[in-house]
Amino acid sequence: MPNDPAFTPFAAPTPGAAAGARPGPGWLETILIIVAYFALQFALGGAFGFASQSLAKAFPDTMPGPGDRLVVVVILTLALSAAITLAMVARRWAAQLRDGGPAGIGFAAPTGGQMLAGAVMGIVAPILGGLLTQQLAGDHPLTQSVSELADSAHVVMRIALLPVAVLVGPLVEEVLFRGALLARLRLSLGDGWAIAVSSIVFGVIHLPDLGGLWYAVPNLILVGAFCAWLRIRSRSIWPAFACHAANNSLATLAWFS
Repeated sequence: MPNDPAFTPFAAPTPGAAAGARPGPGWLETILIIVAYFALQFALGGAFGFASQSLAKAFPDTMPGPGDRLVVVVILTLALSAAITLAMVARRWAAQLRDGGPAGIGFAAPTGGQMLAGAVMGIVAPILGGLLTQQLAGDHPLTQSVSELADSAHVVMRIALLPVAVLVGPLVEEVLFRGALLARLRLSLGDGWAIAVSSIVFGVIHLPDLGGLWYAVPNLILVGAFCAWLRIRSRSIWPAFACHAANNSLATLAWFS
């Protein structure tokens, strides 16, 4: 219609939109919630792994193989870690959950164009990041522990692992890195530095999963930057989630090739 504003998938934040918005928990709690998520994975993974090995010793003829058991351990570990972490965020950041401004987590409704743009960027990011990683890695091998895990498991177990890798993991990481952490950085440093710092933290924190292979980190930093930009420009966390989920979906294709 003639009086409708021109369509843009990313409406710039309105100056002062966050005026009067209640800021979330401080730096210490923000850092602790991120540390708690990965600590939960370590603790629960150890507990479920021990239980798996104990059951395999007690029932050697009926338990599935090591690869399939490990997939079950990973699914239980990530699902439970994510559930606990999201519950803590929902409780401590309750007033900021639906706030799309600088202080908010961003559970606001996006437009279809924003979600589509997020999905497209999630496909472009690993392509560009993969080229960069190849240049940095040279002849060195590159793999992630989850990919090695999937290679050793039955195809049915790989399919069972998909929802965790494509949906659960991206959701909790977006809430932590493009929600709680990005909000604190935006309030302290502004949007530009917030994107840069949160993306670097996001990339570096995945080093253990990459076996310490530093040349794979720039790829994750690029994904983090895309997601952070989407979160800020769309005023919603969902386009960033779409980007992250699309990126992970491409990575899982190797499980079936």
